[in-house]
Amino acid sequence: MRQPGLPALALLPLLLLGATACQSVPEGAALAPAAAPAVPVDDGVPGGEGAPVRPGAKDAHVGDAVRVHGSQVGRHLEVLLAAYVDPAVSVDKNFVPPAGKRWVAASMSFVNVGGASYGALGRMWAHDGAGQRHPVVPTGELTTGKPIVFDSLAVGERAEGWVVFEIPENARIVRLEYQDANIRANTGEGFWAV
Repeated sequence: MRQPGLPALALLPLLLLGATACQSVPEGAALAPAAAPAVPVDDGVPGGEGAPVRPGAKDAHVGDAVRVHGSQVGRHLEVLLAAYVDPAVSVDKNFVPPAGKRWVAASMSFVNVGGASYGALGRMWAHDGAGQRHPVVPTGELTTGKPIVFDSLAVGERAEGWVVFEIPENARIVRLEYQDANIRANTGEGFWAV
């Protein structure tokens, strides 16, 4: 004698499998373009995921200045990479990077060439050959010079000094990036090959 409902029970796994395979994608998910460039976010974590680099971004070199345009009208900086050292060494012999890390440093010059003052500089990263990025870390004076410090940058004023990146001992830095604090698409950043 056949038990009632047995064919329905036999079909249950197929129905569940079919329902799982046909679940819909959240609304709007398919609208996001797959190759849209992402804006780098400073997560503050050395060695975090590499920030995508804007297609067509041209690298300057040591000694080159790059004009960076901010999102606010009249915000323009002339940013110069004057020198790059690897490794960077503190004048205080007791102040050293943690084990397995080293410092690299860049001598930077920022001149406000726009029509509005800057209250703060933007962000900088050192990109290594493995695609990882490393943010600026605070240090004291280096054997090569003093760190860059300023509260604001009026029109025509210059700020210069050293910025330091803490990187893994075996990492090779290939480029530096500066990004305006209020980035405007395609104009608010500069790149230097090192």
